[in-house]
Amino acid sequence: MEQNACLGIYIAPGRVTVVLAARAGGRVELLEQFCIAVDSDQQQGFSFAQTAQAISTACNEKQLVFSDVAVSIDCRLYRQQVIHSEFSEPKQIAQTIKFDAEEAIAINAAESAVAFEIASKGLSGAEVSVFAVSGSVISEIILAMQNNKLDPVTIEPDSICIRRLIEQASVSDAETKPVYIALSQEKCFIVSPQQQGNAPVRAFLTDTVQNKTAMLAREIMLTAASSPAAGQAGKIIIYAPEGGVDTGVLNEQTNLTIETLDSAALIIAKNQQQDDCSGLDVLIAAGAAAGLLVKGTKVDFRPDFMPYQGKKTTLEKGVKILSVSLAVLFVALGIFGHLQYYRTNSYRNRLEDKFQKEYSLAMTGAKLKKTSEAVRKLQSEINRIKDVKSGLLSASGEDSIEAKLTFLLEAINGVPKNVDIDIDKIAVTTKTMTLTGSTSGRGYLQLFDAIDKHPKLAKSSEYYESKDGRDHFRLTIALEQ
Repeated sequence: MEQNACLGIYIAPGRVTVVLAARAGGRVELLEQFCIAVDSDQQQGFSFAQTAQAISTACNEKQLVFSDVAVSIDCRLYRQQVIHSEFSEPKQIAQTIKFDAEEAIAINAAESAVAFEIASKGLSGAEVSVFAVSGSVISEIILAMQNNKLDPVTIEPDSICIRRLIEQASVSDAETKPVYIALSQEKCFIVSPQQQGNAPVRAFLTDTVQNKTAMLAREIMLTAASSPAAGQAGKIIIYAPEGGVDTGVLNEQTNLTIETLDSAALIIAKNQQQDDCSGLDVLIAAGAAAGLLVKGTKVDFRPDFMPYQGKKTTLEKGVKILSVSLAVLFVALGIFGHLQYYRTNSYRNRLEDKFQKEYSLAMTGAKLKKTSEAVRKLQSEINRIKDVKSGLLSASGEDSIEAKLTFLLEAINGVPKNVDIDIDKIAVTTKTMTLTGSTSGRGYLQLFDAIDKHPKLAKSSEYYESKDGRDHFRLTIALEQ
């Protein structure tokens, strides 16, 4: 079955007609249809629970797949009347229409579902077609269908549903603007040509023993008198699947062109119609489904009484499930994050305790204060150990005598070879070295300069004098810090 198909249900006293319809181009195609008889005892107080269950069971047995449900109710279940409103805008009319209808057609506004459409507009307001149905009937239908997972999106009058199909078929007759009549043994609908607003439609009951030809002649004259557009129409198109209309006699009585209409002009029927289903009822059910399949005017009772919230409820349930799922996910992530934090913190504390003990051993009892400072001191100690291993320093470090003498010899070796240096004495203390000797003429300057250039040595004090052709000096040297 089509995934985008809709279920159209026409509810009438004694029988319910159900169709599965889909959109085929710009027309409505019937994929499945069936009827369900309503027991006579259900009509006392209008009980729809068993009928709704029977519809659901039949849909399951036939394995019907559909996205939405639309309902049409029989003209015997609602009241229709044209009244005058002081307003011409739909939003303004909607705010006052229930009170206007309460006075005009004597209904209890608080206990009724009211729908309307604008028939025509004028300087003093608008003529409005009002449809009113008892709130108990609507609530019984909605609750019964909701309990069987068939929550209807729209609930419309049958006259609006049949007009919807006729308007689609009347595109080719837009210039002639004929009057359309849909007739069965129980009811009749007369759709007048459209003028300013929506096309006027009359719905009334008929009798099986009534002369349909004479009845139509009389009603056509009444319609022409009440609707100027109908009075100007020169052609009548009749859909009467059950017969009973003599078009020749009707032509003589009305002096109008009479034509007949076949259901193929209104719908595309995929399956044969069942014998117990009325052709007009099938069209009305298809017109209800067409309200969801094809864009157009809707006259819906639900916005005024128990508004449809099927998609909204589904969205709310989805949001709630998503919210709960996300909350559980965030709680789980929070617990996992805390466990990871405590675990990492435990590892860090144990590593810090171990590092502090090993640092104290490596640095001969020194206490760990800051990690950054400990890293710097450890790096310095590593460099010192590397210098000791390479022979540059002794195990005691740069302050050792070996290191000081090494630095001094490095500086002396940096003196040019043409300078004659005679070292008399080298005195080494914990802080300084004292160098005593002599050089050839002006050679002490190159010696002092070599001491200055050494990165580890710095002159503390110096003395020199020329004697016996040589420059005698005494130089005190300290280590560069």
